[in-house]
Amino acid sequence: MEENKTPELLIISQGSAFMVNSLENSIKKTGINVTRCEPTVRDADENIIGKDIILMFAGDYISNTSGLLSYIASKCTDEFVHFCIVGYPNELQEIEKVVDVSRVTAEFVRPFDMKEFTASIKSLAFGEIAHDDPIIRNAKTQQDNGRHHILLCDDDMIFLKMVQEWLAPEYQVTIVKTGLMAVPFALNNQPDLILLDYEMPVMNGPKVLEALRGDKKTASIPVVFLTGHSDRDSVMEVMKLRPQGYMLKTTRKEDMLASVNNFFATGQWKNVQA
Repeated sequence: MEENKTPELLIISQGSAFMVNSLENSIKKTGINVTRCEPTVRDADENIIGKDIILMFAGDYISNTSGLLSYIASKCTDEFVHFCIVGYPNELQEIEKVVDVSRVTAEFVRPFDMKEFTASIKSLAFGEIAHDDPIIRNAKTQQDNGRHHILLCDDDMIFLKMVQEWLAPEYQVTIVKTGLMAVPFALNNQPDLILLDYEMPVMNGPKVLEALRGDKKTASIPVVFLTGHSDRDSVMEVMKLRPQGYMLKTTRKEDMLASVNNFFATGQWKNVQA
C-alpha cells in the first residue's frame, strides 16, 4: 500500500446479512474504505481493482463457487493483495479444497470476537502485525525480552513449527507463513535475524529481500535464505541476491542451532550444507 493512501477493502458476500453489516461498520471505524459486492466473477472483477484486502464472507453459496474462488486467489496473487476469509470450520474446509492455504493471508473462524477481528484487519491494512494478534492464523509471536529475536518465514507450516520448537528454548521466535506478512512485521518489529524461505507463492524470498533492502528501517536486518536445493547452480542463484547466507531445509537440529548460535556470537553466518 502506498504511503498515506487510505486502505481499500472489498467484502464479498451473498445478500445483506446482519453479520456482514456489522463487519463493514466495524472496519469502517478504523479508517478503511469498504466496498461490497456479490459472490460472482463479474462483480468481483468490477470491484477488485485497487483493493488492498479482499474479505470473503463464506456462506452456503461456497460449494458452487470454485471458479470465483480460483479467480480471486489468482488475482490476489498477481496483485499482492491480502485474501482473507470469514466462515465456519466446514465452510473454510470447502474453500481449502479449491484454494491453496498459502494464498490465504488470514482465516477468521466463526464465531469470533468482533474487536479482535477488527484489530487484525486494521493491522493488515496499515502494514502492521500485532504481537498479540489472536486471529491471524499461522502468525505467532513470543514476547521474551533479553533474547535475540528471529523472524522465520516459510509457507510450510510443518517446517515452521518444527524449526520454531528447535529455536524457542534459546531465542524469541516469530513465525509467519507469507512474505506479505514478513515485510510489515520486520518493518515494525526489527528482528535480529530473518530466516526466509527462498521459494514461496505470491511474494517469494527474493521479493521479500528486495523490499527489506529498499527501506532504510529494514535494510540492515540480516537475512538468511532457506532452500531445499543443494546443487551448485541453485545455491549460486540464491547467493546472487547477497543475503548473509543460506541454509538447507534438510539441516539437522544440532547444526541449525550451532549455526544460529555462531552467528549471534560472531556476527558471521556459516552456510549450512546439510
